[in-house]
Amino acid sequence: MSERREDEGAAAGEEAEGRATGGGTRERRLTGEAEPLAEMFADLFGKLWRRGRVEMEKAARKGRERLTLRQLRGDRDRMYQKLGKETRQLLEAGELEHPGIRRGVERIRELEARLLEAEDAVRAVGGDPDKEVSGDEGGGSEST
Repeated sequence: MSERREDEGAAAGEEAEGRATGGGTRERRLTGEAEPLAEMFADLFGKLWRRGRVEMEKAARKGRERLTLRQLRGDRDRMYQKLGKETRQLLEAGELEHPGIRRGVERIRELEARLLEAEDAVRAVGGDPDKEVSGDEGGGSEST
């Protein structure tokens, strides 16, 4: 019987120890479950981080491409202006003759004459034709 008492005593001691530490196997099970949960959060955070980085790179690339497009369009428009001025000079010098180009140059002369009249009208009322129009003067921000 003494062996039985020793076994019961040992079992009672283990049970008391288990209660003191929070449940023995139950504690190991919770700890084991917490690690995969932490790994899941780490994986999720890593995926979100990578996705965010990829999206930021896409946005940066898109911005660079749009900037390039805007610069190229500006370059093209400046070349058209330069070509137009050179064409007008060639037409006025008599080195170039084309009815369509002549009509375009005549239209530009008409617009320049109207611009001079409008600038004179602005000066007559005390304004500066080269200054931008502010909202107080009633026209938004337009420049002439």
